[in-house]
Amino acid sequence: MLIRGTRMDRRRFLRLSGAAASLPFALPFLDAFRPRRARAQGAARPKRLVIVHSPQGSVLSRFVPSGGERDFELGHITAPLDAVREHITVVTGVDNVQPRFNEVGNAHINANYTVFTGRPFLEQVPDAITPGGPSIEQVVAERIGGEVPFRRLDFAVGGHQTSNGLLTPREGAFFWVGPRDPVSAFNNPLAALIRIFGDGQLSPEAARALRDRRASVLDGVLSNFTEMSRSLGAADRARLEAHADKLRQLEQRIAAGAGECRRPDVSLPPGTDAGLDDHRTTPVFNDLLATALSCDLTRVATLSFANGHAPSFPWLWDRNGGRPIVDLGVWENWHAVVHADYQPGMEHPYRWYVEQLVDLLTRMAAMTDADGDNLLETSLVVYLSEYSSGRHWNNALPVVLAGHHGGAPAPGPTGRWLDVMNGTVADLEAANGYRTSGATTNQLWTSVLRMFGFDDAGFGYTDGALPTGGLPGLLA
Repeated sequence: MLIRGTRMDRRRFLRLSGAAASLPFALPFLDAFRPRRARAQGAARPKRLVIVHSPQGSVLSRFVPSGGERDFELGHITAPLDAVREHITVVTGVDNVQPRFNEVGNAHINANYTVFTGRPFLEQVPDAITPGGPSIEQVVAERIGGEVPFRRLDFAVGGHQTSNGLLTPREGAFFWVGPRDPVSAFNNPLAALIRIFGDGQLSPEAARALRDRRASVLDGVLSNFTEMSRSLGAADRARLEAHADKLRQLEQRIAAGAGECRRPDVSLPPGTDAGLDDHRTTPVFNDLLATALSCDLTRVATLSFANGHAPSFPWLWDRNGGRPIVDLGVWENWHAVVHADYQPGMEHPYRWYVEQLVDLLTRMAAMTDADGDNLLETSLVVYLSEYSSGRHWNNALPVVLAGHHGGAPAPGPTGRWLDVMNGTVADLEAANGYRTSGATTNQLWTSVLRMFGFDDAGFGYTDGALPTGGLPGLLA
């Protein structure tokens, strides 16, 4: 075992430090995203950010409300939001314009890599596609993370997993620490429970001994960092410093221990497949996420539904008259269904995603945070999809904001519908999705930063011609 004062060659150092830093969350390394000057504090800001993502768009004609800004009527897909109506803002008409600046990659990579980063690809090279920067939640985590055990926590419902319960970082990832650095996420609730809240089977003495052993390993690795860095070039030193930052945060997490806050009582029916049984795992993930926020174990979290290509949604067949959501005699998979025009039954999965959002919001509304404040009322939750339609439409994305909207001179109003669409859903459909509104995801993310009190003029890539500033009408 490595001890202070011993010398270690470069290869061994990187191998050991890499093993020690295999975490269930990705961590920051870009100096460009250190905190900017916050504006003068007016109204209280949200304390936390949660992003919930569902794949393959929606059925806009059943998502977009009708009526006015305050007296709106929710559509079939968004109807579950009525239970938390006073806490939400439904936003329609926001466009992701970044794919227009890419010359390579398919429609999915173009949408996935740009919708949260607000940037085109770093390089227009077909075999080396990567986002041009970090996604919005990573930037926020850098700025508000504070002294908490986890800089961020990420949960993925379904999908292929590794042996330690993480969703395999894959082509098409949505959340990024930076270029070539996708975020890993838990997709096994039981693995997440142990890694976040500790092993409930360990005695306090055994838990302390385990923390001491882990801290000893990290202390040895970090003690060699300065010596190793002296022999490296500037680029390697920067990479090593990024790695050391991850280790320091792991050391902080270990020192904090686990299990001091209420450990969720997690149970799943026998035979549950964490990769496929989304209806069983989502409520558990919602509980883990809300509890971690309540205990101030993290201040930034994501929840993403990873089964976007071929889920069959058997738990929703009753809503479809007992018929499969995907008729395999007609369609190859769910991906093929959403590529087509509206098909009967498509609305059921999209509504189900909104129901899971409402479940999370309801749990948060019933909790208080470490300061005794209502968890939902002091958090900003953002829900959206990378498309407005599975037909690869990047315009008029479905967006819901919930909780504390922040802003100055007063918090952004809730309980409303903000419509920035250029025309109607029928107009968008007649234009095959190409009708633009002039309002962008870059403006949405700028508004998010301003909700937290930062004075950013814009977010991501603007090409010198795209609109900057916040999303018009969102903040008071």
